[in-house]
Amino acid sequence: MAKKILVVDDEKDVVEVITMYLEKEDYEVTNAFDGLEALEKITNERPDLVILDVMMPKLDGHSLNIRLKENPHTRDIPVIVMTGKGHLREIITARKDVTIVDYLEKPFQMQELLEKIKNVFTT
Repeated sequence: MAKKILVVDDEKDVVEVITMYLEKEDYEVTNAFDGLEALEKITNERPDLVILDVMMPKLDGHSLNIRLKENPHTRDIPVIVMTGKGHLREIITARKDVTIVDYLEKPFQMQELLEKIKNVFTT
């Protein structure tokens, strides 16, 4: 059975490109374009992995991730964070409430994302 991945980003072009690559790798992909839509889809669909942008409307990626980790039904879903911010490592290490399995800084190579996804599913 294919692993289900939710891709969350307010940039539709980014979501489309990531979706195309993941589907080529035989992942089942669903999308959300803001944090509130993502929260609803995660609750209803229980993806195996969430790829999450940080800067989004309605509910930002940090706040969404905190909500996921506080909920016993979603806290075990792994999250890979992606952002265009140049200081992602400092942001992540400075915030004790951030629990992610990996991160990417935009722009990134698709092969890098695929490797991170494979690492999540093999560990």
